[in-house]
Amino acid sequence: MTKHTVVGGSVVEELLQHPDLYHIRALTRDPSKPAATALTARGVEVQYADLDDTREALAAAFTGAHVIYALTDFWQKQSSSAEIEQGKTIADAAAATPTLQHFIWSALPDPVALSGGEFLNVHHWKGKSLVTEYIETRKPDLWERTTTILFPNYFENCLTIPDRYLPTKDGAGRYTLRFPHSPKTVMPNVAIADTGKLVHIILEAGPVYLTKTIAFWAQALSEAEKLAELGNHYNVPTRYVPASASEFQEILMTQNRMSEEIALDFTEQLMIFEKCGNVYARDEFVQAREIPGLSLQTWSEFICKHKLLDQA
Repeated sequence: MTKHTVVGGSVVEELLQHPDLYHIRALTRDPSKPAATALTARGVEVQYADLDDTREALAAAFTGAHVIYALTDFWQKQSSSAEIEQGKTIADAAAATPTLQHFIWSALPDPVALSGGEFLNVHHWKGKSLVTEYIETRKPDLWERTTTILFPNYFENCLTIPDRYLPTKDGAGRYTLRFPHSPKTVMPNVAIADTGKLVHIILEAGPVYLTKTIAFWAQALSEAEKLAELGNHYNVPTRYVPASASEFQEILMTQNRMSEEIALDFTEQLMIFEKCGNVYARDEFVQAREIPGLSLQTWSEFICKHKLLDQA
């Protein structure tokens, strides 16, 4: 059966490889953008939609969809309240779509629950977790058709935000990285480009992952381990320097020009892993890396595909 799907990002690329299974509809705020027109040329139905629209307007965009892959972007407005409203509007519109068979929600875990109430300022996690709670408690019929995916640290952060995730080179040619973690503190990592492969497997599994939460990560790695492997790959000297939480927050404010609130948000999310371990590895979550048939990139494979260090 052909599934009509509203998707984004790497999910489009994966589902385009299965034209016999999927007719893809991509929603965008600007259908005239080059990326949108390129999708149209490849047979994707591109339609205008704005997550700040009313539920009715978004429901119209969802008309006829059998599958909806939904995500919100906290960093666009850097407002948890705005993201929560967007997420609820998506959920309301999805619940009002009579053809819907599967709702896939791109989420993050509850930082307060996972840290035992220690970290209260990770707003970009909390907002998404409140939308998940809204779906489960206020939209039970939709929840029965929902799979939640928890997204971790992306390898691609090194490409999109290199000043924050890649080491800096000093006059002696040594590459130094400062992070608020001990050298042994691991975080869950994944290549965001693999998202489509996960979504395709979820859809092909039918009801297997309905009402389930999938922790989407390939490797648990420390930033020190990633730096060392990067150094070995490029044959350059490296140095990992742990920073205190306050020092790192100050770095984000001065070098990355974050506001104090957002820098605290970003720092506390990292400190969850420092204080609580790899919270994504809990038994309450389905582990994506254990799903049969799903092959996820490793850090070694990723750094072989991309130029990450400028050695000039």
